Amino acid sequence: MTYFELLKQKASQTPFGTFLAVLAAYSALVVIANYAVFGADFPVLASVPYAWGPMISAGATVWIRDESIRDWLGQLGRLRGGVHWYIGGLAIVLIGTDFETIVASLIGVDVVVQAGSSVPLTEYLFYFAVTLFLAGSIEELGWRGFLQPRLQRRFPAVTASVAIGIVWALWHVPMMLAGAGTFAGFPQYILMTVALSVVLGWLYNNTDGALPVVMVTHAASNMATIGRVTGDLPVVFEILSGNVIFYLLCAALIALYAGSRTLTRDGTTPEIPGSERSL
Repeated sequence: MTYFELLKQKASQTPFGTFLAVLAAYSALVVIANYAVFGADFPVLASVPYAWGPMISAGATVWIRDESIRDWLGQLGRLRGGVHWYIGGLAIVLIGTDFETIVASLIGVDVVVQAGSSVPLTEYLFYFAVTLFLAGSIEELGWRGFLQPRLQRRFPAVTASVAIGIVWALWHVPMMLAGAGTFAGFPQYILMTVALSVVLGWLYNNTDGALPVVMVTHAASNMATIGRVTGDLPVVFEILSGNVIFYLLCAALIALYAGSRTLTRDGTTPEIPGSERSL
């Protein structure tokens, strides 16, 4: 048996392990290359190739396992997930991003609208477009497009989503160690990522694997806030940030309403694209 045949056999037995191994190797190479060229001062666009890691890891695992690359990528063409799911996903992340601003406005705390003034509207569009077509949203080919349907074969959808959220958050650590980010507030970042992962898993399952819905929602979650709070917020926001609180509430309500087993009211989840193999 050749080394490649042995690799294929191992990948067939442990697709999740293969995905993580490729992800770790690719991510390490990108971090080393970026650090060698730029040092600790990473330009924003220099970090874009790092975001391709989940997509490349998923594609490599699908190829090694002799599954259909076409069917896996075909999830990108599932545009008709339902307009209400696009609206729902966007509403959740836009409210989540500005939850502190919304609460402040409701209780009479001073707020400054920075959209169009200190933050140009073009900047919102730029980051949304970069995230959607080049960076963060591309990750969804790995997180939801590969891991979600496979993990759901063995575990409840909420458990699968939480596991993906933890991997998703920890995957950012190498870039932080290299200087592109900070560990300040990292525990809250993990909570936010896990909760958002449940929301995205819910969108993915209820649209029968329509990745565009998930990708648009992911891209919108990375935009800057529309407002900025200049007054004093309730003390709870000193413990947890507004977006963490809101996403945790959404994740809990989704699990209660749709059920933790599938995150869908009809009890179904998307099939693994082009494959009937179990994990």
